[in-house]
Amino acid sequence: MRKGFMILPLLAVWAGSALAQGSGASSSSPSIRPVGVVTKIQAGSLTLHTDAGPDLLIKLGDGVSFLRVPPGATNLNTAIKITMSDISSGDRVLVRGRVSEDQKSIIATAVIVMTKSDLASAREAERLDWQRRGIGGTVQAVKPETREITVMSPAALPAPGNSSHAVSIALKTDAVLLRYAPDSVKFSDAKPSPFEQIKVGDQLRALGTKSEDGGRFTAEKIVSGTFRNLGVTVVSVDVQNRAIAVKDLASGQPVLVRTNADSKLHHLPPSVGRALAALNSGGTSGGKAGGETGAEQLDVQQMLERAPALDLGELKPGDHLIVVSTEGAKPSEVTAIDVLADVEPILAARPKGSNQAVVGSWSLGMNGGEGGP
Repeated sequence: MRKGFMILPLLAVWAGSALAQGSGASSSSPSIRPVGVVTKIQAGSLTLHTDAGPDLLIKLGDGVSFLRVPPGATNLNTAIKITMSDISSGDRVLVRGRVSEDQKSIIATAVIVMTKSDLASAREAERLDWQRRGIGGTVQAVKPETREITVMSPAALPAPGNSSHAVSIALKTDAVLLRYAPDSVKFSDAKPSPFEQIKVGDQLRALGTKSEDGGRFTAEKIVSGTFRNLGVTVVSVDVQNRAIAVKDLASGQPVLVRTNADSKLHHLPPSVGRALAALNSGGTSGGKAGGETGAEQLDVQQMLERAPALDLGELKPGDHLIVVSTEGAKPSEVTAIDVLADVEPILAARPKGSNQAVVGSWSLGMNGGEGGP
């Protein structure tokens, strides 16, 4: 599972903002309230890697108050007093205090803590909640007048030749809508977005309640994004900068594929390649005794957890790849979520004129498997 894409770290940021607003400090006050993760603890101080990027030295003098709050807290009503010894590396904290003139340290007056263990427990609870009450699919229709969305979602009990069904999604009055940022593979970069940004072809995950017949769904939270599946040929590889220059097989145009620490590079196992080739050709992979999964039912993200890793240094000009990415700010550049090698059977099976390499239902595991977006 891709732990970096869970929702709780984002909620922790929101909680920090809410706690700061509830502190009673004026917005014009010289005090700052940095939020981040503890990376080092020493006598009388700790080092905080802030969400804004820089590290800050937090000086802990006499009279500093330490409070522990649960993930998602928006005020201090549930806070409990702790001591400096209760803080550990990896804990998420909000610091109140006064910044030094060089902006590199803070004399703290209060440290509000969400512990690493509490965040892990909340993350797991949320994963299970998305597993129980979440659905995913490809957007087929959007109705602005009624604020309803139709998606094709995997069927719970797929019939032969029909592994998905249409689901009409309505929004609760206070539903939260989030959208992946361009060129980002991190869910933590997802931003609140208006309903109007959701469009046909998007991948979507929704958390909420479904009707008894499974045809309707009332959403409390929606996460959407535009994803691209590109069949490409390698032109050159820049290992140092983690980039691949490729040619898009559909358009013939050059594309720069950037990878980072969150990108996943894999060799596609032959059995999965054959199954996905059948899906691209419009057929099915069939089923064998023992429950072999058809291509149309593949959860690509779960499959990739078990696939052999691909090193950029292995690639050479002429190799074929499938690149999965979010929609970038520039059509000629993408940041890869997945880079798949050994994909020749899939590319060969695409119908003539097809511009997409089908690699299963991305929304089944949108950056987090069945447990969450």
